Amino acid sequence: MYPILFSIGKVNFYTHGLMIALGVLLGGGVIFYFARKEQLATKSLIDLFIYSLFAGIIGARIVYVVSYYYQFSNWKEMFHIWYGGLVSFGGIIFAFLTAGFILRKKGQSVLKWFDISTPGFFLGWAIAKVGCFLSGDTPGSIGKIPVTLFETGWVLLISIITFYILIWKKPLLQRFNHGVMFFVSFAVYFFGRAVYDNWRIDPKVFLSLNYSQIASAISFIVLLSVIYFITRRKMDGGYNV
Repeated sequence: MYPILFSIGKVNFYTHGLMIALGVLLGGGVIFYFARKEQLATKSLIDLFIYSLFAGIIGARIVYVVSYYYQFSNWKEMFHIWYGGLVSFGGIIFAFLTAGFILRKKGQSVLKWFDISTPGFFLGWAIAKVGCFLSGDTPGSIGKIPVTLFETGWVLLISIITFYILIWKKPLLQRFNHGVMFFVSFAVYFFGRAVYDNWRIDPKVFLSLNYSQIASAISFIVLLSVIYFITRRKMDGGYNV
């Protein structure tokens, strides 16, 4: 493992942090490209990224604290973000809720923005997960299975497919209403996560499932309901957010 990528003097450059930064830059660049391509307002895109990023960090920490409360000896440790870690899907929920609120306030089409942000978001996430693996985070439990690499490959595959759809299969996407690609992508993600999280070193709490698998299964079911609602509204004459 390489938690420290390199050092300059006494200053250490940590692999995970640098890969997250690289993911934000490249993923953000892809989102900016598709936003310009779809003629969406990009003037305040940086502000949107910053607010969503901070909200995501807060959300990821809250979900971690709730899921792994038994690791803390006192309440003050809950605010020490370097103690323990973060839960990615908590950050996803908080980040996109924040982005949706800001976009709605600015009169933008929230679901259209979410669709065009899908490939860039998953690309950035895949890059960040590489840093997660190199830093030695989230190891597997059976035969030292690198669970993080499973997630990296799964997330990268989603990014590639959605990128392909936006570039070469736009007519296919136009058959559905805004938001379908976004929610389907996350449904696919949570389905995969419910499977490969079986090899994480986490306590089994219900039906031989850990907290992450249960949360992923619930998220998958909720997303299927949202997809059904959006597609039904499209058939009934359209739905736009």
